Amino acid sequence: MVDQGLLKGVPVTPRFSAALLLLALPVSACIGVISDPSESSGGPGASGSDPEGTPGTNTAPVDCTDPDQPGPRVLRLLTREEYANTVADLLSIPKPAVDDLPVEPRVAGYDNNAAASIVTSRHLDAYLAIADRLVRQSIATAKSKLVSCDLGTASCRTTFVEKMGRRVFRRPLRPEERARFEGMFASELSPTADEGIALAVSAMLVSPSFLYRSEVGVDAGDGTFALTPFELATGLSYTFLGVGPDERLLDLAQKGPFDVEAEARALLADPRSRVQVGRFFHQWLDTGALLSTNKDKDIYPSFTDPVREGLAAEEKAFVNHVVFDGTHSFQELLTADYVFANPAVAGFYGLGGEGKIAGGPNRGGILTLGSVLASHAHANESSPIRRGKFVRERILCQELLPPPPSADTTPPGLDATLTTRERFAKHTSNAACASCHQFIDGVGFAFERYDGVGAYRETENGKPIDASGVIKGRESIESGTSEAFEGPKGLAALLAKSETAPKCFATQWFRFARGMKEAGAEVCAAHALGSKFLEKKQDIRELMVAAVTQRSFLVRREQVKK
Repeated sequence: MVDQGLLKGVPVTPRFSAALLLLALPVSACIGVISDPSESSGGPGASGSDPEGTPGTNTAPVDCTDPDQPGPRVLRLLTREEYANTVADLLSIPKPAVDDLPVEPRVAGYDNNAAASIVTSRHLDAYLAIADRLVRQSIATAKSKLVSCDLGTASCRTTFVEKMGRRVFRRPLRPEERARFEGMFASELSPTADEGIALAVSAMLVSPSFLYRSEVGVDAGDGTFALTPFELATGLSYTFLGVGPDERLLDLAQKGPFDVEAEARALLADPRSRVQVGRFFHQWLDTGALLSTNKDKDIYPSFTDPVREGLAAEEKAFVNHVVFDGTHSFQELLTADYVFANPAVAGFYGLGGEGKIAGGPNRGGILTLGSVLASHAHANESSPIRRGKFVRERILCQELLPPPPSADTTPPGLDATLTTRERFAKHTSNAACASCHQFIDGVGFAFERYDGVGAYRETENGKPIDASGVIKGRESIESGTSEAFEGPKGLAALLAKSETAPKCFATQWFRFARGMKEAGAEVCAAHALGSKFLEKKQDIRELMVAAVTQRSFLVRREQVKK
């Protein structure tokens, strides 16, 4: 359970009852990381290859003699998605819109970073208002699911508070908490039973014990902290389902230590895990721009809303098929020879059929997904730079240094006499740019047969498109290797033979599941997870389970004194 001594309150302006604010105050100064990692940072291979660090990325060497050290103690603020899923589950209401809640900062592409997400006093009013509104909605539409006894009796109030409190806080209430919530049914505060429900449950929903997931643990006596069964149940449920633990999992935690691996596998078998896995891939592939970014309708008239929506659906269907129904293999993500198409997508791709169909010579695997290609492009043209960086950073975890302040990063202007490849080659061939662009351009140019919305093309401005590519330093940007290939499928074949790409994928899941970008000891844990992934023949489901059975997940370390 959360140590209230870790949560310091700050003054806020009251807008609801004093009882609500009494519980809500500590939220405003909660921080994510309680136990700071060491100052060195980075990840496998730079994460991509090894924990020794990748030159060019400011990655300091890390001692990985013990590859699975305890992780940091953290409080993890619920993301808006987690909040919406959880209150819908708790209150038996449709999933609500939560646009008024704080927008999560993206760290390494993910919206659940524990160190970055906080609640300020400015946000507190939004939490208070939405909790009050949703609880009253639940009372009006689903009261029988909230309470099934006569709240006029003390025993019913106690049962209601204990049961709801355990679901909301994801642990049993302490005696003083139970007394406080029961007291909210007093006539001077709540003239009716419905008002008592509204006040008590709203208060629970603005407590830090609800808004923050606790990964603090209990003192193991050796300077480390073991996560409690309730913390483990909570971590597993949010990792695999994106929602708080249900009654069954809470009952299991109530009995004491349980088999974490067995429960992780059970949660992966739950149909809801497909939504959560799709959410991970959506953030890893950075395809959030697909539905929202404007594309020039005069240049791309075929990129309609049904096509955008179809491409988003295709991505979800494809990754879920690979993870749950296909080989479960990372290699299948890269080299699959099929797509999932509705009529709009099939027409956009120039393919016949519907559902799972052959992708032909130009489609198949994550590198040719329309969602990926359209998201990593400009509004009016393709972008070899964005696509090259996508491969380096997302698929290989190779983070290049940003351009120097004096560098001209303005894209070359449109020229109806040149292909995009010709324009960008001139722009990036000078010595000041070549140090980084040698690793980007040769990869990005291979995607040029796919325009700014991901439609296939053979020519541009009347010229045939050169889709040949070269990848330097596939395993490490320092290696000096150089490999030629043709188009995204040729690149996918090279990446499928790589050790860096699957290790990077393991690092990406580590970041998503753990709510952090690896630093210090976590570099070693992420590296160990990547090695385990290779040992398990790149089975994605085995990777997901391994991430929550690592010692670094189960046991946490004392705060480092600086």
